[in-house]
This record gives sequence, C-alpha cells and structure tokens, in this order.
Amino acid sequence: MERICLVLIVVCLSIMYLPLTWLQASDWQLGLIIVLSVCTVVCWWKKKTQLALIGVAIVISGVWSVINIKGLVIQTQQVPVYFANTKPVIIKIEKVLHQGDYQTAIALLQTAEVAEQYRFYLTWLPKQPLQSGQIWQGEIKLKPFTSRLNQGGFQRQKWFYANRIVGTANVKQARLLSDQPNLRQYLLRFAQRQLKEQPSTGLLLALGFAEKYYLTQEQLKLFQQTGTAHLIAISGLHIGLVFFFGLLVGRGIQYLLPTRKITPILPLLCGGVLAIFYSYLADFSIPTTRAAIGLILLLLLRFRRCHLTWWQLYLRCLALFIIFDPIILLSDSFWLSASAVFCLLVWNELLPLSVWQWRGKPLSQLGKVPYYLLGLLHIQIGLSLLFTPITLLFFHGINLQNILINLWIVPLFSLLLIPCILLSIITFNGLGSWQWCVTIATKSLEWLMPWQTTWREFSLSESLWMRLICLCMVLIIGWYVYYQKRYSNKNSVLLAQLQTQIISFNREQLPDIKRLHYLIISVIVGLIWQLMLLGHHYYQHWQTRWSLEMLDVGQGLSVLIRQGDKGVLYDTGASWQGGSMAELEILPYLQRQGIKLEKIILSHDDNDHSGGATKLLMHYPKAELYTPSQVTYANHSPLPCMRGKEMQWRTLRISMLAPEQIVAQARNQHTCVLLIEDGQYQVLLTGDLDRKSELRYLSLLPKVDIVQIAHHGSKTSTSQPFLQQIDAKIALISSGLGNRWRFPHSEVLERLAMQKMQILNTGWDGQIRLRFMRNNELIITTERHQSTVWFNQLDEVGGWRNSRLKVE
Repeated sequence: MERICLVLIVVCLSIMYLPLTWLQASDWQLGLIIVLSVCTVVCWWKKKTQLALIGVAIVISGVWSVINIKGLVIQTQQVPVYFANTKPVIIKIEKVLHQGDYQTAIALLQTAEVAEQYRFYLTWLPKQPLQSGQIWQGEIKLKPFTSRLNQGGFQRQKWFYANRIVGTANVKQARLLSDQPNLRQYLLRFAQRQLKEQPSTGLLLALGFAEKYYLTQEQLKLFQQTGTAHLIAISGLHIGLVFFFGLLVGRGIQYLLPTRKITPILPLLCGGVLAIFYSYLADFSIPTTRAAIGLILLLLLRFRRCHLTWWQLYLRCLALFIIFDPIILLSDSFWLSASAVFCLLVWNELLPLSVWQWRGKPLSQLGKVPYYLLGLLHIQIGLSLLFTPITLLFFHGINLQNILINLWIVPLFSLLLIPCILLSIITFNGLGSWQWCVTIATKSLEWLMPWQTTWREFSLSESLWMRLICLCMVLIIGWYVYYQKRYSNKNSVLLAQLQTQIISFNREQLPDIKRLHYLIISVIVGLIWQLMLLGHHYYQHWQTRWSLEMLDVGQGLSVLIRQGDKGVLYDTGASWQGGSMAELEILPYLQRQGIKLEKIILSHDDNDHSGGATKLLMHYPKAELYTPSQVTYANHSPLPCMRGKEMQWRTLRISMLAPEQIVAQARNQHTCVLLIEDGQYQVLLTGDLDRKSELRYLSLLPKVDIVQIAHHGSKTSTSQPFLQQIDAKIALISSGLGNRWRFPHSEVLERLAMQKMQILNTGWDGQIRLRFMRNNELIITTERHQSTVWFNQLDEVGGWRNSRLKVE
C-alpha cells in the first residue's frame, strides 16, 4: 500500500508542475494511458497484483490531476466571456482578507445567464464593511489574471490557483442583498463586538476563527521574523491540541459514570467532536481541513483496532489529501506542513527521546513536567536541524534564537491562550473570558517583540551553505547513532562505564540498522545535491562578467546592473500609500541575491520611476544617488546626472548622455539617459525619454546592442529615426500587463519589428536577465517562457499569451 501511495504522490506532483504545452498535447497523454492500461491488464493476468495496482494508481492519479488543471484553466478562459460587460453580478463573500483603507476578499460570483459560480479575488472599492456570508449585487471591472514574476519572488498566480481562484476584479459599486450569518459567522461577529479595537484583536481572531485580516502588517512581520508564524495559522498543531482538550473533557465525564460504562470511545469522540467544531470555526480552511481529515483517519483506525506505523499513516494521509484535491500541491502551506511532519518523523526515527537516559534510567522517571519540557526541547532541536533548510527555501531567513522562542511561546499558546479562546467562544464570553484572552495575547506580543531583532536574512549562497551545514550535522548524528547500534554488543566494559555516566544511551531503543542505512544514504544524497547546487551557483558567478536585469515591477521601471555582489540600480518602480515596489519586489530580490547597492540612478522624478527611492536609500544609506533634478530623497543630496558626466564603475564605463542641465523637478523630457559599455557590448537606458528629446539628442547616440524602450512602449517615444540611429538588436520593455494605457503600443511594436529587433517585455516575460559572459557570449533568460509551469503561463484577462497556448 505504501508503494501505491508513493506512486500516486509522485505522479500528481510531476503533472502539477508540467509546462502548459505538455498538458495540451493530448496525443501523448492518450498514448501513455493506453500503454499503461495494457501493462496493467497484463500484470493482472500474470497475477502480479502489486504491479497492476501501481499501474491503476498511475493512470487514475494522472487523469485526475489533468482534469483538475484543465477545469481551472477552462473556468479562467470563461471569465471574460461571462463577466466582461457591466451587468450586475451576484457576489457571495467567502472570506475577507484585508480591511482598512481598502478591502480585499475571496468571493463566489454568479451572473443571471450562468448558474455556475466562479471564485474571484476582489478588491472592494465601496466603503461598506464586508463580512463573510454576505450576498451582494454589484458591478465589477475585470483585472488581468496575472502576477509579477521575479526570480525567487512570490508567485501570485500559483497562490490564486492553490485557492481555486479563477479571476480578479475591482468592485465598483454594490448593494447588499442578504446578510444572514451562519453559526460560525454569528460567533465571529459576536467576538468582534466583544473585542472591539484592541491591539491583540487580530491575534485572537486568527487563533479563534482563522481570520487574519485584523492583524497589522507589523504583527504579521513579527510572527514571521520570530519563527512563530505557524502559531497563527490554524493547522495540525492546533487541531491536535483541541483534540487533546476534548479527550480530557471526555475523561472528566467518565468520572461521573459507572465503571462498567467506561470505554475509550467517549474520550475519543469528545476529542473528535471538539476538533471538528474548531475546524468549523476556522471555516475549514485548507490547512485545517487537512488536519481534520488526518484526525478522522486516525480515529477510524483506532476504532477498527488497526495498527499502522507513523510512516504508513503519513503516506496514507498525503495520498488522501492529494486524491481529495490534487491542486493542494500548489499550496505553500501544504508543503510547509508536510515537511514539518516529515522532519519530525525523521528526527524521531534517527534519535528518539526514549533513547536518552539519566543516570541509567529512562527520562520518563524524572516526572511529567520535566519529561514534557525535555520532549519540547528535543523536538525544537530536531526541527532546527532538519526544518531550517526548508524555512530558508520559503522565507529566505531564520531567527537565530528560534529554539528559545518556541520553548516558551508554544506552551503559552497551547496551554493558556487557545483553551481560553475556545472557552470564550463556547460560553459567549462567560465570566468575561475574552478579557483574559486580551491580557494573555497582549503580554505575548509584548514579550515577543524583543526577539524580532534576532531575525537574519540570508542570500541564496548563504542559504545553500546553511543547508549544507545542517545536512552535515544530521549526517554526523546519524553516523554516531549507527556506530552505537552496530557495536552495541561489543566492548561490554566500555558500555558498563557509559551506563554510569549522567547522560547515556539506551541502545535497545535505537532504530533498526536497515532504517539507519536508508536515512544515512538519503542524507548523503542530499549532501551531494547541495554540493552540486553550490558548485553550479559559484560557477555561474565566475562565468558571468556582469549582468543587466530588468525587474518585473508592473507599470514602472527598475533595471539592475550587477557585478558580483555589488549593484547599480536605474530607477526604483512606483510607490503608493502604504507600500512600494521597492518593498514588494526590489528589496526582497536584492536580499535574496546578496547584492549591495553602491549607486542609485533615477531617470526622472515621476512616481513610477522614483517611487521606491526613499525606501532603498533607507536600506542602503551609503549608496550614491544620481538624479537630473534638485529633488532630494531620504535626505540624500543627489549627484548630478547630465550630459558629459562619466563614471567608471568596476569594469563598466557609464556615460550620461542627457539631459543638458539640472532642473528643479525632472519630467520625461529631462530623463537621465545612460550608455553602458564593457568594451564588447553597448546598452542604452532611456527612461521615459520623449520623441522630441530623442530627435534633439540623435547625433549623440551611438550604435548599441541593447536598448531599453522609453516610456514603457508609448507611441510618444521610440521614433523611427531614433531606432535607425541606434540600430539595436534587442529591445527591453518594462510594462504592466493589461495596463490601462495598453503599453507597449502596437505602433511601437511594429517599428521594432521593422528593425528586426528581439522584443522582451516584463509584462509578457517576467524578469529579464542578460548575462555577459567571460567568453563574450550574451545569455538571455526570462522568468516566463514556453517551459514555465502551466500556472505561470496565464498573463492576460481570461486568455493565454498566444493562441497556440489555448487548452484543447
């Protein structure tokens, strides 16, 4: 059975991350199904039942995964057909994601013509406050179903599909039709009225109802940077705790019953009912549903008196989750949960707590409280070793004191805060219990804040080294345990001496030699893989003399010129009230790559080019700022960018071709134009230079190899004489897909095509990287391409990028 589960998981995972072109090719899919079906029948006829069942699992899981993917794709393509006009639609609010200056929500949308419901991500423009369960009638405006795509960045389209969202829209106006809350929504609203606007309201609603929209950005960052984000997402840990509390309640009830009626069933039922009720309060969110399914499976096995090892149960649960919903494989929370449980199982297999002895006696004889604390410490050490590489993969950083933080905050939340919240919900604030919760939660936040300073961001190379170190430590532990097990029957005098030590091993509790072999071999394979990744990373850096990277910042511009771990940034993207592209895309990318900015050059002062300058200068205070204006950013006095200025930055020569003079505030016609030369290639960066300025500076412009197309591809720039003068081979355009100006303009694209230029656009291609190699070769890569996984191919409202990408 384990092999069948493993095959099912591998097949679904492989299909879920295939390129779109592979999923469209129905010929090979049909041929593969026929071949596998024939092989399955032959195996069954030859009485090779195991192989036959594996064949059935491959066919069924593969077909089921493709059906789910194509179902989402078809719905996405239908969205502009049914929702493109301005007719009123019915909106049922499923989940409120954010409330504040604006509101966002996940909702089911339906039109009068079509009965089928479509799940949307909505930005709610009207001022009416949203609540889950409300039904509205309103007008929407579709937004591009796409996302910015930068290397290692947040993949918004993947998140959409993981939540089965097939459209995005703005709600322009709406009228409330119905507001009849169910039990969960009634309890949630009652709790909101009791808590009002307390600083800890967001934390309490997150733990009680899985509603995070009251959590501030500072609080979310606090939990992430202290390594405690798992505590505010209701998942297996919380469901298991609530089940344990229900178990205790059931045991308490049994004290009132005659002895003959005491059975294990009542406590298990009480625990199961309370856990399912808590899952209901959490609105059966994806992590909660997974935990509830696993718990139900565990209870069924217990009632039927079936025995499975933890590994067998783990594989069956994973297979069950994937059969229930293959799209779950796109969810980061699924992988974090599955990885955490996997790490715990490996750690308990490698070095269980029962192995340790205190003065030759089991640790359990120390008492329940010390044993519980030692168990918690044992788990934290194991997770720190095994889960740290996974944490770095998802969050690009760790808290260096994570073990100490979890040692006190996990018991505090588990034994005090969560039981108190449940009591408050069930008793409708009996004895003023919500106030107890507020006190505990407020103190928890206060105590947690000082630990935030120990958060450490890691670059890609540092993460690779950290993963390598963790694997080496696990290998050392595994080798030591293997040595102890292998030679446990030898050197009896030495063993007798070890037994008299304060801390010793109970070698009878050590894992089986065969299992140790598998574990050690797996770790060695992981080490080899990490060494290969490290080698590839440093080889790529050694091969690359310098690189130019156009980041995907939507309707804006940001170009990174990079040599090693140093960089020059040309423009910083846009900003808005409460955020900027610098915070969302540029800074995270620079930190992931371990790049230190030495210079920031602003083409002009328009927001879509200079909006992130202040944030970047605050993060890199020693960076030099160049602008064509007198405007200051973050109290930095700018250096002039004007014609005739040149600088030698490492091996690159950077010449400033325009403007002619510094102005009070720079607009498009005052754009700082840069020419970058390395002795082999010439790159021209033109910002938002307009047609009139192009013609004025025409005689100054040399022949170049690469040009950044001005003003995001507007027809007011990129004139034919300009293109003929520079005679570039590659055109780079930075624009947001589906922007309201329809950039790049069709006339500009026609001019570029007439010049036979290769066109790359961040809206179509995501981040664009040009690597200038030591052998003078130019290598161009983009984040979105034909081999990109299917969920990142969608880049227009309701359609695929090219007609050939349509689903058959």
